[in-house]
Amino acid sequence: MKIYPQYNSYGNYSLDKASITSFGSAKDISLKYIYSKRLYLLPERMQKLVSQMNRNNTEYTATLRDLHLFVYSPLLDCKSLDEVRNVFTEFKEVLELNNVVQRDTANLKKIKEKMPLSEFSLYVLKERWGKLKTLNETAQDLGLKDRSALSWFADKTRIPDLGKNYQALLKASDEELNAVIAAKTKAYNKAHYDSVVRKNRMLSAKNKELNSYIAKEAWKRLPKVREALSEVSAKTTGEERFAVFWGDNPEFAKMYGQMKHQVAQEIKQSKT
Repeated sequence: MKIYPQYNSYGNYSLDKASITSFGSAKDISLKYIYSKRLYLLPERMQKLVSQMNRNNTEYTATLRDLHLFVYSPLLDCKSLDEVRNVFTEFKEVLELNNVVQRDTANLKKIKEKMPLSEFSLYVLKERWGKLKTLNETAQDLGLKDRSALSWFADKTRIPDLGKNYQALLKASDEELNAVIAAKTKAYNKAHYDSVVRKNRMLSAKNKELNSYIAKEAWKRLPKVREALSEVSAKTTGEERFAVFWGDNPEFAKMYGQMKHQVAQEIKQSKT
């Protein structure tokens, strides 16, 4: 099994074969799937590694969660925020809490009871990025009321958030966590059947509208294909002209499909 040395210089999380399990639940959120469909949702460091693994046709199949814990395991060995900044460029803008918060609030006092304010940012980075603890879990460990209180301090200290979409991928890529999500979803759907049906119908209508927009936008971007269809339309009328056109020009059909995919990806990225 190949481990990339730039991500394995130190740290205590191992990706040996014994720790790797195949993802066996209903939807296979494998690294291959993530690379082809959801790569843009990953942090830049993770994007680069998953892309590198795909290019090298890496033989082992770790889950995304396994890979994240491996990549960010060096955080757990860092003794200071300066050390974190040197190892992880994505955290170079993170500040110490004692340098940005002046007013001594009730929440700040609770944090002080747990640790010096100068250690807050290092602690949260380790818990959130190094251990993948949730905001609620981390807030509870710090004695804070809820995740909102922790988010306020994280924003002040410029601690990057994992993001809802990335966290959902991390959970779904893990077999046990995905099973929990599936069970909760099934129970909710059963308890709110009518509401779920209405929502699904609304989503179906929106999807039809979106697909129509994607098709039109892709068509606008392919003047050569439009010109070629015009020539066919001059000789063939009715709906059959489309079947004739795509059948005689498979390369145009491929171009059209690729352009629709590109438009769809642009829409997804604009919403993140």
